[in-house]
Amino acid sequence: MANPHTTPATATPPAAGHDTHGGHGVIGHVDSPGLLFVVFLVVIGLFAANVAMSTSGALGKYTLFAQLAIGAVQATFVGLYFMHLRHGDKVVVLTALASVFWMGILFVLFMSDYMTRNRVMG
Repeated sequence: MANPHTTPATATPPAAGHDTHGGHGVIGHVDSPGLLFVVFLVVIGLFAANVAMSTSGALGKYTLFAQLAIGAVQATFVGLYFMHLRHGDKVVVLTALASVFWMGILFVLFMSDYMTRNRVMG
């Protein structure tokens, strides 16, 4: 019986950009800190653009749509880079997409309830 605390002699070293997590032989992708810092700066820059857009009102009635688009881009960056969905299993990506789909169902149900209520004028 082989010793479970040693790696087999035929094991190949991890490829560049990959790391063995805790020496357990599980190979996963590790993003460089520079890339993560750039993504962080992009998310913060989009936040600043969102705040500037809300205070200036330059787009008029299209401001909300632009801010929602910026928020969607921010959520995409956070999901892909900080939640590691770029390198996740298909099950993990499917779970993330299912949660977004479920949130969409809840928004549709909420808005259908809100839009069908009678308005009482004061």
